[in-house]
Amino acid sequence: MRVPIHLSEYEPIVRETWKNCDDFKVAMMEIGSTKLMITWLRGLVDRQAMQIGIFEPLTGLDGSDLHDLGQSVESRMAAAPIKHCATMAAVSKSMASGCVVIYQDGLDSVIGVDMNNMPGKAIEASQSEPVIEGPQEAFTESLDINVAMLRKRFRNPKFKVEATELGELTRTTVSILYVEGLAPADLVAEVRQRLSRINIDAILDINLIREMTKDAPWSPFPTTESTERPDKVIAGLVQGRIAIAANGATHMLLAPTLFVQSLMASEDMYSNFWIVTPIRLLRHIMFWSSILLPSLYVSLLSYQQDLIPTPLLISLIGQHEGIPFPTVFEAFLMQFFFEALREAGQRLPRAVGQSVSIVGGLVIGDAAVNAGIVSPGMVIVVAATGISSFTIASYTLVNTSRVLQFCFLLSSGLLGLYGVVILGIMLTTHMVSIRSYGIPYMAPYAPMVIPDMKDSILRAPWWLMRTRPQIYSVTNEVRNRTPQPRPQTDQ
Repeated sequence: MRVPIHLSEYEPIVRETWKNCDDFKVAMMEIGSTKLMITWLRGLVDRQAMQIGIFEPLTGLDGSDLHDLGQSVESRMAAAPIKHCATMAAVSKSMASGCVVIYQDGLDSVIGVDMNNMPGKAIEASQSEPVIEGPQEAFTESLDINVAMLRKRFRNPKFKVEATELGELTRTTVSILYVEGLAPADLVAEVRQRLSRINIDAILDINLIREMTKDAPWSPFPTTESTERPDKVIAGLVQGRIAIAANGATHMLLAPTLFVQSLMASEDMYSNFWIVTPIRLLRHIMFWSSILLPSLYVSLLSYQQDLIPTPLLISLIGQHEGIPFPTVFEAFLMQFFFEALREAGQRLPRAVGQSVSIVGGLVIGDAAVNAGIVSPGMVIVVAATGISSFTIASYTLVNTSRVLQFCFLLSSGLLGLYGVVILGIMLTTHMVSIRSYGIPYMAPYAPMVIPDMKDSILRAPWWLMRTRPQIYSVTNEVRNRTPQPRPQTDQ
């Protein structure tokens, strides 16, 4: 619906649209014979800026100045961003975006003056991806601030930001961020297409977009990487990847994503490669340990005792004397209570949550052993499993390992090592088959892309990583022309 020409028609529509909204404010002004209607939403606009930038300039006008709202008002408020709205939907959108809308009787359009003062938190250090060395800034809930944080680091017009709106009710701004000339054109088009297929009432967080654009919707593995660190997003963009951001979300998605990237930490970029390589290898070992350790313990103790050294087997059997439950039920019980303590620690306030998870684990574990409900060996295995999962850099992958623990535990309780092997083959087949925006999830190992292995489980020196990952099919492969450092020679 277009904006009515007469105020008598415009005013009832606006008031009806925003009825029962206590934060909806209206100011009527009359300059000469011309009537103005000014509307805004309290809390979204800067009142002081509105008084100085709108009301004071308007009161300085007389009837002869107000021939055209665009010429007279915009000339007085040149410092404020102004946009014209020709439809009532655009008027409502401008007000909801923090604009002060000015309507002049007799015109078929209104102007929206950006006086945005949206509430939001200040820029803080990253909580979910902390680092000792490297930048400490993390994204906020404001999309404009987040994009500005990226612009601060990427001062090049090739950094493109394409915005769209998703959510029939929330009209959330969602942006596609990429580097022109690096990100493949077909990948950018694919992201646009997937976002255009989303038809939902509300976009509350970026993870809703992740689920609705996923290549393998039933897979527990994350095929997009979520991060709240601007430096990590920049690192992904210069590789030829694409970032997806949403207003109100403190994280951005990076796509496509490989499995090895979920086990990389932000600090890997700022540490020496001799240190990073063994730590990355440790993370991979710990990831698989967090999934397989309880199931291997159960299968060996319940079915394949002949694979356990005799002295250790005698010790384990002695620990299980008097335990009323079979080993698999004992493992399920301890794993269940460990996950319950972990969840309780996350939901409680931080100062209390850490104490509950640590003290609760010690007290319950010791009490269960003393009461003869579980064996000491099982407590050690479950604790080691929890510690292994804490080394995983991606929180989403941590949750994946938590689910897979119980699946492998059930298979080991039914079939022993055969169950573990069968489920392991099924899991490997699934991981090899899934894609992330068309890119094989297990690259550069399946398929094998040898040049890309320099930054996977291993990390080569920066001066040796001269090309971008080939798996992304980027246009410009060369990213580093720095020669190998050499010691200074005496002249």
